[in-house]
Amino acid sequence: MFVQILIYVYLGICAGMILFNIATALLSRCREHRSFRDGIHLELTVSQELDRLAETGAVSERHLRFMERRLRRVNGMAAFDAALECLCVRRPELTRSYLTALNGVTIALAEDYCRRDEIEAAYFPYIIRKYRLLDGQENEALKTMLLDLLHESSIYCRENAMQALYTAGDPAVLVRALRIIDASSLYYHSKLLSDGLLNYTGDTWELADALWEAFDAFQPWMQVTLLNYFRFSSGAYCEKIHALLNDPAQDDEVRFACLRYLGRYPYPPAYADLLRYATPSENARWEYAAIASSVLASYPGAETAAVLERNLYHPNWYIRFNASKSLEQLGFGYRDLIDVIEGNDRYASEILRYRFDVRELEERKEDAVCTTV
Repeated sequence: MFVQILIYVYLGICAGMILFNIATALLSRCREHRSFRDGIHLELTVSQELDRLAETGAVSERHLRFMERRLRRVNGMAAFDAALECLCVRRPELTRSYLTALNGVTIALAEDYCRRDEIEAAYFPYIIRKYRLLDGQENEALKTMLLDLLHESSIYCRENAMQALYTAGDPAVLVRALRIIDASSLYYHSKLLSDGLLNYTGDTWELADALWEAFDAFQPWMQVTLLNYFRFSSGAYCEKIHALLNDPAQDDEVRFACLRYLGRYPYPPAYADLLRYATPSENARWEYAAIASSVLASYPGAETAAVLERNLYHPNWYIRFNASKSLEQLGFGYRDLIDVIEGNDRYASEILRYRFDVRELEERKEDAVCTTV
């Protein structure tokens, strides 16, 4: 009898779970249908207002009030997003004029969304970035609200706010944003910032001037971030980077970033210094020799070959590996380095053999692809 009761209880639980899943699926389907219907209705409403805008050159106050009420709900904002995706394709110029006319509504909504929970607060700057609502606009109120979001604990809020600020084309506001992040105790990954700065939509030379002007005021980790941005954006700063590299007052990580920059953009006046950094020293961190050994792949020459060959015998694996990789990239082969390969240092010989074997495998793979094609 007890076993039968347990079976009935188990069947009841299973039936309840099935009913719950069915109800959840039906509710989800209803929400999707309602969201699609709202999107179509809102698209028609906005499309009609675009017609009016084309005729009169203005958006009605009634429509502005309607949109402010509608967009205060996240579902309404999602429907508006779907509508704009279609309208931006069909009527791009009118849609841009329409979004400009919604500027007052945007500010009012920003004040509301910034007070909400993290997910909803993060959604609003996403819309600003997606449709570039700050592009070409002197909207200080909206920029200030985005800067306020940088104090939020959620990385989604902070990153979406930064992505929106990149579209403003305003170097001054970006410097303010970076100072807020630099002074904050909240963690922000350096790569998010260096990659994000590459999305800047304004004059990149003005941005670079503003960043260099504020450079010394930042902490070392932010300075490294900016140097990484410069490394991926332009080779026009070699002279400044070279001066930073030779400044002993700079943090080691900053100088490492300078070495990487000079590896991407060869700068002949720095060659002698790179050879010096590639030579291991007891008074310097081993990273200098490791990074400089990698950088020398961009500086072919007899002195480069001599330094790299010497580094093959260094006890530090990273220095040996980078030296072998640079020699391989410079075109050296088995015959050029036969003394090392057949020498008594097993580690130097093995790391060179490994690099040359990798190169041979890659060449075979390329030949196989060419033959197949």
